Amino acid sequence: MIVKKTYMAFFLILLISCAGLKTSPDAELAFEQGLVLFNQGKYEQAIPDFQRAAEIESDYTQSYIYLGRSYLNISQWVDAIPPLRTAYRLSPGETKKEAFNLLLDALIGGALQELKKGNLKNSVGYLREALDVDPASDKAKKELLSVLIAYGGSLMSEGHFADAIVQFSEAVELAPANINAYRGLAEAFINNGNFLDAMKTINRAINIAPTEEERTRLRDLL
Repeated sequence: MIVKKTYMAFFLILLISCAGLKTSPDAELAFEQGLVLFNQGKYEQAIPDFQRAAEIESDYTQSYIYLGRSYLNISQWVDAIPPLRTAYRLSPGETKKEAFNLLLDALIGGALQELKKGNLKNSVGYLREALDVDPASDKAKKELLSVLIAYGGSLMSEGHFADAIVQFSEAVELAPANINAYRGLAEAFINNGNFLDAMKTINRAINIAPTEEERTRLRDLL
């Protein structure tokens, strides 16, 4: 019984000690130095300090948030994504929403940045992650739909018809009323020799096409 009481007392002391643990002074100093620069609008100069704070204290949530914010403020969207992913994972309840919003902005911004470079696959990947983070984001859905259709068209032009089918199928699932997604999917099926699937896709599209002109163009695919 004495042994048990002694063990429990030790355990409680350990819990109290852990609860009272603070960020290391070196990490706090690095973060504060970065924060001064950040508040002066010197975002690029602040980045090394926030990086150092995160390296010293790997669960220092604010260092990741401000590192991500610094990258966002200089439009380095892709670079902002890794620290903001970490911030979102580490954030307690009161800062979770801030990390959530920043990560969503970074993912969508990173996707558009990759799109401008012609990196359609990377753009699709970031937008898929954005929808995983916030399935209700209309902006992420709209951008993903647009990039999926563009990516599918690019794959078709390179002769990768099976891969194009995957992209257009996802576009159709994402936006079941989008005629361009159906047309792309039908063309990919035709080029891949899947004529029955192409016919089914065209018939589905014809049923939702808003005009007779659009329905005629769909019929002309076969």
